[in-house]
Amino acid sequence: MNAPSMHRRTLILAASAAAAAAAIIPLREAVAQAESAGGDWMAMVKAQHGAIAKTLDQLVAAKGDAPPRDVVERLVYQLTAHAVAEENVLYPAMATNGMADQSGQLYDEHAKAKIMLSALHMASMKEGKPLQNWRATATKLQSAILQHAKEHEESAMYPKLQEKLDAKQNQLITASYKQQFGSVQQTA
Repeated sequence: MNAPSMHRRTLILAASAAAAAAAIIPLREAVAQAESAGGDWMAMVKAQHGAIAKTLDQLVAAKGDAPPRDVVERLVYQLTAHAVAEENVLYPAMATNGMADQSGQLYDEHAKAKIMLSALHMASMKEGKPLQNWRATATKLQSAILQHAKEHEESAMYPKLQEKLDAKQNQLITASYKQQFGSVQQTA
């Protein structure tokens, strides 16, 4: 590779890294705002769900013959960080507090969403088999995630879990949730 090509590639990579770093700020800010307002794990979950919903809206509204890489990268980070916290803290708490079936359902829903997200991610990088109708996959992913987040978690299962836990347990889960969420770093 000649020097001008290397320089151009370095500039493109730097711009991509800057865009990726900027993309994580809204999700981290949402969590920080929820926490500073005295929010517990449920407030953090709702803030993350809101940020994820906005990114899904941007993805579904995008133009072009492939999903926009920057939006998909942001969504990959958001869903990964959020899933790590839920799968390592909330779902086990559900399972150990008489909600094993519901916990299993949520794990299954995450797995299905990860498969759709992977297809979109590969299509955004123009790697692997082309995704003929990426927008249909994005719309299906959006619908699945919003149903999972709003109908299953926020409206039904998480309030039930919160009621089963005493104040000290909720505090411990809040601290663990925050730690697990923060353990996932954006890669550029």
